[in-house]
Amino acid sequence: MSKQTKERINWNIKGVWYEACAAEGHCSMYFGRNMESPCKSFQLFQIIEGKFQDVDVGGVLAINVIDLFSPKAADLMAKGGEGGIYISKDASEEQRKYLEPFFVNNIPGGLLVRKALGIKYVDITLEQEGNTYKIKMPYGEMNLSLAPGGDGKNPQRIENSLFSMMFSDIKICNTHSWKYNDFGKNWEFTNRSGAIADFNLQGKSRKFFQ
Repeated sequence: MSKQTKERINWNIKGVWYEACAAEGHCSMYFGRNMESPCKSFQLFQIIEGKFQDVDVGGVLAINVIDLFSPKAADLMAKGGEGGIYISKDASEEQRKYLEPFFVNNIPGGLLVRKALGIKYVDITLEQEGNTYKIKMPYGEMNLSLAPGGDGKNPQRIENSLFSMMFSDIKICNTHSWKYNDFGKNWEFTNRSGAIADFNLQGKSRKFFQ
């Protein structure tokens, strides 16, 4: 084993997470309930600021698309699923050197892609119009809006979430539509579950060089 593979890499990333799944109504997994069949999920990580060692990764967009292995809530974090990983083509070679293993090797430990079907560097766009967000890449897109609360202004939120170790300030969304076509999977959904949350993650890992 080389000296490099023994090195523990310091990393931290902070940003916003956008997610849609195949569930009608809000996703049962948020409440610890099983589903009738394994769910599917489209997730965008908007990295606002962060570093891997001394490499700045602020401004990078990355998408995970997941086909879960199990419909059981207890299996969500234990088993996850398979899926494609997409990183903005604007990422530099230095950024890619860390971002690719970060997502493929699930370095945070809480990502749902446990079997990466492949990784692609593509054009990813994120547009906001009021409380509506449009996310697009060559193999799929997502269109979701924050669900207004009782005051008609502030969004509905999920408090004391099961996923608080990864995400904070989880806001409920209405996903008007999302679709995906890659790695033999061709999905299209309307009026489904969605969420927008913050993430602030950090750690040390040797898995960057596996």
